[in-house]
Amino acid sequence: MPGKSQQQGEAELPIDFTPDGVGHYPCDLTLKASDDVRLYRIECTVIPSGSVAELRFTTPAHTPVKQNVPVVNQTADKWLLKADITGSGFTGPRSMTAHAQSTSFYPLTFTPAFESTNKGQLKLMNTADGMEHTFSLVGVGEKPLALEHLVLHCTANQRKTVSIRVPNVTNQRLQYHVSSDLPIITGAKTISVLSLQEETFDVALLSRRRGDYSGALCFVADGKPFIEVDSDGDEVGGPAPPPTPDLEGYTVWYSLEVHVLPAPCIASIPVSCAYRSATEVDIPITNPGSSELTLQVALQGDELHGANELVVSPSSTEQYRLTYQPLSVGIKSGSVIFFSEKVGEFWYDLQLDGMTAEPVTLSPMQCELGRSSTQTVSLANPTGDPLLLEIQSPNTHNYSLNTKSPLVVPPKSTEDVLLSFTPSALGRDRHVAEIVFVSEKLGTLSYNVSGSGLMPRREEPLLQICAALGLTGTTVIPFTNPADLSVMATVRLTAESDASSWSLLLKTASDIALSPHSTLYIPINFKPSVMKAERGRCSVEICCANGEAWNAVDGTPVYKLHFHYPIDGIPEYTLPCTLKKQPKVVCVANSRVEEVFEAPLCAAEPGEEAFSYRLELASAASAADLESCVALELLKQTTCDDDDDKTPLLLTFNILFTPKGTFSHDVELVVTASGGAVWRFPVCFQATDPSFDDVIDIEAAGLGQTSIVKFSLTSQSNEPARFRAYFEGLKDTGVFSVTPVTGQLAPSGSTFHVAFKPRMYGKGYEARLIIEARNDRWMYKVRGVIPDYKPPKAQSAYKHLRSSACIR
Repeated sequence: MPGKSQQQGEAELPIDFTPDGVGHYPCDLTLKASDDVRLYRIECTVIPSGSVAELRFTTPAHTPVKQNVPVVNQTADKWLLKADITGSGFTGPRSMTAHAQSTSFYPLTFTPAFESTNKGQLKLMNTADGMEHTFSLVGVGEKPLALEHLVLHCTANQRKTVSIRVPNVTNQRLQYHVSSDLPIITGAKTISVLSLQEETFDVALLSRRRGDYSGALCFVADGKPFIEVDSDGDEVGGPAPPPTPDLEGYTVWYSLEVHVLPAPCIASIPVSCAYRSATEVDIPITNPGSSELTLQVALQGDELHGANELVVSPSSTEQYRLTYQPLSVGIKSGSVIFFSEKVGEFWYDLQLDGMTAEPVTLSPMQCELGRSSTQTVSLANPTGDPLLLEIQSPNTHNYSLNTKSPLVVPPKSTEDVLLSFTPSALGRDRHVAEIVFVSEKLGTLSYNVSGSGLMPRREEPLLQICAALGLTGTTVIPFTNPADLSVMATVRLTAESDASSWSLLLKTASDIALSPHSTLYIPINFKPSVMKAERGRCSVEICCANGEAWNAVDGTPVYKLHFHYPIDGIPEYTLPCTLKKQPKVVCVANSRVEEVFEAPLCAAEPGEEAFSYRLELASAASAADLESCVALELLKQTTCDDDDDKTPLLLTFNILFTPKGTFSHDVELVVTASGGAVWRFPVCFQATDPSFDDVIDIEAAGLGQTSIVKFSLTSQSNEPARFRAYFEGLKDTGVFSVTPVTGQLAPSGSTFHVAFKPRMYGKGYEARLIIEARNDRWMYKVRGVIPDYKPPKAQSAYKHLRSSACIR
């Protein structure tokens, strides 16, 4: 560019510089003439326009908080920055280095001396080009935290002095007022601390009783300058400076945790007692004063019991009585602590010895020979842990428990165990036993039990033999020798009416040798000839094989014992083969049917007029299905006058069948005469599928996509009815679903949502949706409709080729 000529041979060259942003811009300028070449190096540094960022600090007084201030250096040269900080409580290094092409951090710390808001400024100046980074600072000092958590220890009724340092971080001598929320701490009311120094403050600890205490010790400045006076009370050093308002309320405090240990005990008292027992201990307490003394009493130990207060009259002695009831065996420690504000705390140490429990004698037991009697044994667990008891019972022949060893008793509970007694002889001989429960915590728990064997007088439980008319039924009576010695047995069979219906199937019925506690199996046949129940009796007589006698409870000798077994023979009529065609009651689910059923009572005895009847259900499933939907009613009872008729009586029943679901069950109609004869009539109840209430077609939105159809149902009564909704015949789970599954069917209507989510094309989906309420049932046929699959149609990119073209 042409320049402007000057007299000195100089010229001005104007240059325009437009930077894109903050940074350093170097430039080389070359000037050429025909006989001259000149090169100039120009460097321009662009600094920010002067924006100021604000940094805010919040922290309790005396607690430092640090923040790293970022400095971004985008240039190729590192910067040496000098720091200038103003404002109370703000500190940081005097310089830092900001490395090229990176972000460096300046550590700035704020430590407030007291509760206040402080403002300041941080300037970081680049020494190379003078560029400044300015930050506005705001520091908020909140209520100070405790300088330290002090844990102190002392002994009850003993004074202890502890020294605590008190700092002054201000530039002025301060006078603190001392306070604490712990009444066991005493000391001077004020303390003076020089500027930027600390003093030692002595506190005295004195507690009248043991325990753990927590609180605070506070030193609060009043903001007034400390004034020294001479011995005459005159001020030293001239007039006092004015008070500093900022220091008023300045606080330094400590959190305290004081553990007061008990003083040595007055005496150590040994106390021993057996488990399941209790013992009392009297402790004499003397009041030597002239006024009444009221003592608060605390017992340490779950096994100790006593009053929580004791009043002792002036110049007298009272006995404090406590009860020791051990909950376990072993040596433990306890204590009884007395306290009053007048005398403080004093206590007695108790050496507790829980000894093994004394044996417990149970109530005597009595039982007939050949039978068993029981009584309950309660086992308590007073501890907080499960109790494991090993059972030891040497006499398992006469006594047994309905539990296995080891027995576990839950914490703080009682377990009742049933003790069974089975005598093996008459009288009290050989019926004494000791049952022991052993545990680590409770030691040995012994129970002494005794029993007496009585004469067998009651009949054994009634037995039954059922046999078809003219056929034989058999039962076997197991007779066990109850004695603990060998016996000789004789068996007899008698009948109340027709003895020809009964027979005893033993090769020999007398002088049968039985060893102790062995079993003789007695087979008995019953063959009824008429449709009438027969009562028989089987008697077993035993005597000692050695000819000796048993001694009864009253001492009377007994040579023979008798055991009686009553037996009822029940005749049952079996229909001839031509009449065995099983009737069937068929009904569509959710509907009803009534049918008349005739039951011929073949071979019934003349004069039989009273009959009972019932449906005998073979399984729990049949009971669940039929009990609520079958009603049986006897319509009439017809008597035939023809003497040759084998069916003198005919019972006509009305059967009402109202099934709610589909099932098929074979049951028996059982008719019983007052004389005991039984007639059985097989009946089949079959509930078939009903017609669908509606058909629900759901068109699929696509594979893996859900389509939903909704409909409403109302309760058939004026009250809500609980319902259950589910699918039947659903092979692929997840294809169909219904919501809600359960709930209340409202009289105003409840909405159901049926969802369909197909998984593949070319397959039909179908299922039955069942909704059951209290007295209603709906069935819907649900069909999933899949859209026709249309294969994609594509055109060849080579439309110009004919079909006869050959592509190589």
